[in-house]
Amino acid sequence: MKGFATPAAQLSPAGYQGHNESLKLRYDVKKAQQLMKEAGYEDGFTITMMAPNNRYVNDDKIAQAAAAMLARINIKVDLKTLPKAQYWPEYDNRSGDIMLIGWHADTEDSANFYEFLTFCPDADSGAGQYNAGNYCNPEIDALVEKASVETDVDKRTAMLQEVEQRLYDDAAFVPLHWQDLAWASKKNVKIEPILNVMNFPYLGDLVIE
Repeated sequence: MKGFATPAAQLSPAGYQGHNESLKLRYDVKKAQQLMKEAGYEDGFTITMMAPNNRYVNDDKIAQAAAAMLARINIKVDLKTLPKAQYWPEYDNRSGDIMLIGWHADTEDSANFYEFLTFCPDADSGAGQYNAGNYCNPEIDALVEKASVETDVDKRTAMLQEVEQRLYDDAAFVPLHWQDLAWASKKNVKIEPILNVMNFPYLGDLVIE
C-alpha cells in the first residue's frame, strides 16, 4: 500500500465509538502452525478465495499477499480475482471459502459494521447481508441492538467496544487494514485544515491563490 494503509485488528477505526484501543495486531506463524497441528491439519488443506481486482486499491495484490501468508501454515489457496461487476454476484452467493470486502460505515458509526458484516445472516431483515463467512453469535447481535437504543454516550461506547472485543476473541473475521486517504493539488491550491468527519477535502476546504 506504499504507506497509505493502517494495519487493523478490528473493524472500528480510531474515532468510532466502538474502537477498542486494547486490541492488538495478531501475527504469530509458530502459534498458527501449532493450532493447525492441534486441529489435525498439520499437513494443511486447500481452500478457495475470491477477491475483486478493480474495486479497492491493490485489492488483487492484497488477496495474493493473504494467500502467500496462509501458505506458510500449509493452507493452499485457490485464488480467483474478478472485475467488481462479476465479483459481487459471486460474493452474494458466498462462492468462495474466503471472500474479500472493504467497508465504510455510511453512518460513521461502529454498529453499521456489525449489522451488515457480522450479524447472523437473515434474508428477511437484511441483517448480516454481507457476512460472507456466515459467522453467527446471537449474544453479540443482541448487544449491538441494545447499544442502538442506548442514549448515554459513555454506556453505548462501552457496549460497542465490548462487541469489538468479543468479535476479536471469536476471530469472527480477519481484519487487514484501514485505507488511508490521499490527495494532491497544484502548488497554488492550499488545503485548509480538514474538519469534517470524513477527513476528506471539499471545495469549502480549498483556497486557490
